[in-house]
Amino acid sequence: MKTKRFDLVLILILLAAAFLNTYHIWQDDTANQYYLAAVKSMTQSFHNFFYASFDPSGFVTVDKPPVVLWIQTIFALIFGVHTWSVILPQALSGVGSVFLLYRMIKPAFGIGAARIAALVMTLTPIAAAVSRTNNIDSMLVFTLLLGSACLLRAVKQDKLVWLLTAFALIGLAFNMKMMQAFMVLPAFVLFYLIASRVSLKKKIGSLILSLVLLT
Repeated sequence: MKTKRFDLVLILILLAAAFLNTYHIWQDDTANQYYLAAVKSMTQSFHNFFYASFDPSGFVTVDKPPVVLWIQTIFALIFGVHTWSVILPQALSGVGSVFLLYRMIKPAFGIGAARIAALVMTLTPIAAAVSRTNNIDSMLVFTLLLGSACLLRAVKQDKLVWLLTAFALIGLAFNMKMMQAFMVLPAFVLFYLIASRVSLKKKIGSLILSLVLLT
């Protein structure tokens, strides 16, 4: 029997990603003060939490859907309202994105290509920069990459549950940053139509069901 071994290169890449994504996140100027104020408000009551209220009285909501702010608020409730506690979810998402990219590329193109892709993403300046803030983008990218991984599994295993999960994750991403999440939707549909080995009738039916779930 073959035993699975950890890829030491991947571990080093993930450690580098963790370092770059968390570098100086405790400094006050690294956080978006608008979203930080919303998180402070959301920790004060369930009403403010549910509606992503910007003000403590719960009358004004922020300009984004609430999912990422919910996650940031949970971290703030656990660790306290600090700059680093609201940035930490994005930093972890950035590391997770590097890992997902590696896992998606390795089966088709080999371990060398997977390592290069993971390293390039780790060292891409804008990827590290957005992961060191409490803006939405890093978690949006992670969610869409997770959806892509589920889509690949749906094609490989011919299982509807993975296709539904992939489109459900696009819907979740929509509740992070609205229409930006739908940029990948045409690619998801086209890839499934081309790559899936099931009949055309089943493809269309599965996609219709997935789009219904998405909406």
